[in-house]
Amino acid sequence: MTEYVTTADALFFHKQLIDRYGGAPGLRDAGALESALHRPQTGYYDTLVHEAAALLESLVQNHPCVDGNRRVAFAVVDVFLRINGYSITADSKAIYDHMIKLVEARAFDLE
Repeated sequence: MTEYVTTADALFFHKQLIDRYGGAPGLRDAGALESALHRPQTGYYDTLVHEAAALLESLVQNHPCVDGNRRVAFAVVDVFLRINGYSITADSKAIYDHMIKLVEARAFDLE
């Protein structure tokens, strides 16, 4: 059975990331966070990887936090994959570069 990241988990990750790397704390839109976290649970996605992609896309595009949305999106997806038996093996520079390209191009593709 798939395990999902909770709102409390996401808020904890956000606080930790803001404390460590800086930025404005706080939640901008609780509904946007809840929506993003529940999107993978709809039953629409065929694989866990597609669920993770949908989660990442929603967290980045919904901007639920005042600051640090990309950081928290990656952290939430990383934990989501880990608690379900997967891990991201790319180095941090490659991940960062890819995330920036996706965000700037608004090119999230779930296919």
